[in-house]
Amino acid sequence: MKNRNLVLYSVVSTSMVLILVSIGIDSVSAHERRLYTIGDQDYLFVVGSMNEPVYVDDRSGVVATVSSPDPTDPMNSQANGTRPVEGLTLKADVSAGGKNMTLDLEPTFGEVGSYEAVFYPTIATTYNYTVYGDINGITFRDTFTCRPTGESEPAQDNSTVTISEGVTRIGQSGGFGCIESRGDLSFPEQYVSNYELQQMINDFRGSSNLTSSP
Repeated sequence: MKNRNLVLYSVVSTSMVLILVSIGIDSVSAHERRLYTIGDQDYLFVVGSMNEPVYVDDRSGVVATVSSPDPTDPMNSQANGTRPVEGLTLKADVSAGGKNMTLDLEPTFGEVGSYEAVFYPTIATTYNYTVYGDINGITFRDTFTCRPTGESEPAQDNSTVTISEGVTRIGQSGGFGCIESRGDLSFPEQYVSNYELQQMINDFRGSSNLTSSP
């Protein structure tokens, strides 16, 4: 009986590990990878939205993982030779719906080399994340843009592109989805976002002022 319980425990433990690894790989694959030479060193950036897929009013944000890539497989953030880069001071400019805000990217708890900033998206539209900071003594700045849901990802691009002085992009692949409307996913009633609700209140106030005018 004891041996049977031990075997069952081993099977369950192995299954949980596989599930967690699968979740980790899926979450990373939903992000965009860009390989840079900054100064005289290579860096792999993996950037996207937290908690993808993301819907309006969800808790989300910008997440950027920075690592020193495996020379034998530099675009693979899961490769054995990949090493996380700690201690960076990074910011992200977020733009969407004609508005902008700046966020500090803080180290992600329990994930070395990962940096994040939380925000709650209020509308379904295109979101741009401009990540920047000092890396290897050089000013780094580049913009990552979400891709509409259902849009096929482009093939890996290994062309050399000069981003700025001392910063060259030497690889790019993948992408992250744009914020989605809850739309048909809401049940049993149609979901009204906080932004839509505020617009309704403003419209009601405006019409009330018109009808109450002498």
